[in-house]
Amino acid sequence: MTATRSSAFSYNYAIVCRVPRSFADRGISANGREIDFEAARAEHRQLVDTLRKCSLNIIELQEDEDYKDCCCVEDCAVIIGGTALITRPGLKTRQGETKEIRRVLKQDLKLRIHEIDDGTATLDGGDVLFTGKEIFVGIGRNTNEQGAQAVAQAFPEYMVVPIYIDRIGALHLKSICSMAGRQVIAVSDSADGTEVYKQIKMRAQFSYELLKLESEAAANMIYVNGRLIHRTREEINETASSVLDEKILNPRHTVSIRELEQARVTLSSLVLLINKERRARKIVSNLQDEDMDRYATIKTLK
Repeated sequence: MTATRSSAFSYNYAIVCRVPRSFADRGISANGREIDFEAARAEHRQLVDTLRKCSLNIIELQEDEDYKDCCCVEDCAVIIGGTALITRPGLKTRQGETKEIRRVLKQDLKLRIHEIDDGTATLDGGDVLFTGKEIFVGIGRNTNEQGAQAVAQAFPEYMVVPIYIDRIGALHLKSICSMAGRQVIAVSDSADGTEVYKQIKMRAQFSYELLKLESEAAANMIYVNGRLIHRTREEINETASSVLDEKILNPRHTVSIRELEQARVTLSSLVLLINKERRARKIVSNLQDEDMDRYATIKTLK
């Protein structure tokens, strides 16, 4: 599958947030040991380095120890073009994470900001899959129908299609499917993935190629600037890797999030991608100085 670069998936900025020490408080990992904070942070640094290789200017936020999930920035906003919808995460304990994201998007990147007016709405960014032509919104434990309606109001130029995931085990819609290229949807070859793709096929307004992958870890990836970022061969298994080798002709990068995954973190959840149309005169890159008290990248915009 050759996925030609499309403006819908062309970005020049990426927002990330460093892993807080409180992330280790997420508990015991699947193999019966405590989550290793230093290993999780090292994985995050590797992802940031990979994003730079994809021609992205990195805005790295200072971690907030009050929010142990703050590194999962994807859940805090839905960004398409020059418009950003600030979400209302399904977990109330996470709703404070949107504050700094809102400030950066509004004041520094000067995007058009939409807020959710309906107090009953919940919306996690990980439940929103933008295909370049329409928007799928997963309705489940963290996002409700009112949240999907907020997406429709913020992006009226696109059809919003609800995908019901309340009866499956996935935490978010993008936990089991993601864009693997222009008009290419990667989906987990599981009962949950099959159910989601049936709904997509039934309700979608456009046609897509299906890239069926054996594991959920393989089905969550990042397509950016004509490149594909996905998990390592060891983490997604040999079968899924062989499918990617055969089907994907675009440049590919692999990263490991084995430790981060212990807290149900996905690859895409760690980044917010932005296409900022106005050019920056000066770019100060990633957080190098431990004394910087807020976030790493400061932009001077025309």
